[in-house]
Amino acid sequence: MRKTNTRMVPLSILVVPMCLPRHVAILVLLLASPAGTSLATEHEAGTWVSFATSGGTQSGDSRWRYWLDGQARYVDIGSGASQYVLRPALGFQLNNRVTAWLGYARLETRTRSGLSAYENRYWQQVDWTAAQWGSASLTMRLRLEQRSLSTGDDLGLALRYRLRLTQPVGESSRYRLVFSLEPFLDLRDTDWRGSAGLNQNRLFAGITARVAERWRMETGYMNQYVAFDDREDVSNHLFILRFIRTP
Repeated sequence: MRKTNTRMVPLSILVVPMCLPRHVAILVLLLASPAGTSLATEHEAGTWVSFATSGGTQSGDSRWRYWLDGQARYVDIGSGASQYVLRPALGFQLNNRVTAWLGYARLETRTRSGLSAYENRYWQQVDWTAAQWGSASLTMRLRLEQRSLSTGDDLGLALRYRLRLTQPVGESSRYRLVFSLEPFLDLRDTDWRGSAGLNQNRLFAGITARVAERWRMETGYMNQYVAFDDREDVSNHLFILRFIRTP
C-alpha cells in the first residue's frame, strides 16, 4: 500500500514570475502547494541529456506533425543507475493553439545492482497554448499513458499535466526563460508500482537559446520528486540539457 502519511511535494525552487497573470499564478501555486510534510526524503543528484526533432509533413499546408526524442538519464552519479528513453509520436494540428498526439515510448532502466527493466508505454496527448501576453506564452499539456513493465503483469495508467511558461530575456528573441510544473498521477494499482496516487512531480527552471537556424538548446535545473510505497520518497536534483531541432 502507498504510505498514508500526508505527502508534500518538496520544491527546492518555486519561482512565480512577476509577469505572470494573477489567475495563472494562483493555479501554479495550487498545483505546487503541499498538503502536509513528508516524514523522510532521500536526496540524489543527476543529469538528463536529450535530443529531439519535430516538424510537419512535406506538404506545406498539412496539419500532420511528427516528434522523435531520445534521452539518457543518470541519477545518483557513479552508482550505475540510469534510464534510456526512445519516444516517437505522430500529431495532428487541430487549430493554431491545439495539437493532438499519439505516441509510443520504449524505456530501459538499469539499477545500481546492474539489473535492467524494460517498459513499453503508449500515450495520447493534447497540447494547447492557453495564453499569450506580449512575447510571453503559457502552454499546457495533458497526457494519458498506458504502461507495461517487464517486472510485473499489470497494465498501469498514468495521467500527466504540464504547465509551461516562457518569457523572452530583454529585447532579444534568442533567449527565453522557461518555467514548468508537471505532476504525475497513477490512476490504478499495479503489482510493479504500488497503489494509485501521486507518482512524481517535476519542477523545472531554466533558459532556452537558439544556437543555430533550426536548433535550440535548453538547460536548467529540475527537481523531480518521486513517491514510493516501500521506501523513502526521493527528491532528485537534476541538471537538464536538451537539444531540439525545429522545423
